[in-house]
Amino acid sequence: MTTSRFAAAKVFIPILAVLTAGDASHRPAPVTLQLSVATLHAAALTSPRAASDSEDAPYLLVVVAGPHGTTSIIHLPERGHLRIRRDEALGARALTDVRLESRDSIRVLISVLEGRHTHAADEDSAAKSSAHVAVASTSSRLKELFAALFPVTSRGDRWLGSAMLVVTNENGPAYWRTLECVATCKVLTPPDARALDAKSPVAGVVELSGGGATYHLQVHVARAP
Repeated sequence: MTTSRFAAAKVFIPILAVLTAGDASHRPAPVTLQLSVATLHAAALTSPRAASDSEDAPYLLVVVAGPHGTTSIIHLPERGHLRIRRDEALGARALTDVRLESRDSIRVLISVLEGRHTHAADEDSAAKSSAHVAVASTSSRLKELFAALFPVTSRGDRWLGSAMLVVTNENGPAYWRTLECVATCKVLTPPDARALDAKSPVAGVVELSGGGATYHLQVHVARAP
């Protein structure tokens, strides 16, 4: 009886190995996505301002939350601030690449601020404090983000607005699912409801209206080649 059971086990183990390998081979490959700011356009600069003042100094604090509880922080530009004039549009700038396994998702919180003087420590603190806001409930998000950005707004920097996007890997195909406003903004162009590919990125546009300004932020998400 013992010999018979052992022989059966020897047959079963290779079959199980083949079935497991076959199942793994049918799992969709991970997807790498490229996130970027396509344009930042200033239709109207912050106010009030002196007649001789013709530039804003915007910067972006970006939180990428997920998958699996991971969080990354991006300061754009990496150090310092940008420079923009009225009716000027700044060109494309990469944010980050994200690798998503099947059924993974990410939340990307983008806050745009403006200030003449760089306070690196305060800006880093505000970015890190924003991390939990990306996964907060909709009802508490605005209040928590206001508190997170206080280190820079309390020094006089102007908060132009914040938006959130959600991207998912749905068992192979990747989709940009939502684009929503968190503070002083409105969605002008929602993302297309189609799978992401490398040839044609999906874009979304929001209008930011904090600080007396009117900015248009266009964000791209594409599947890496």
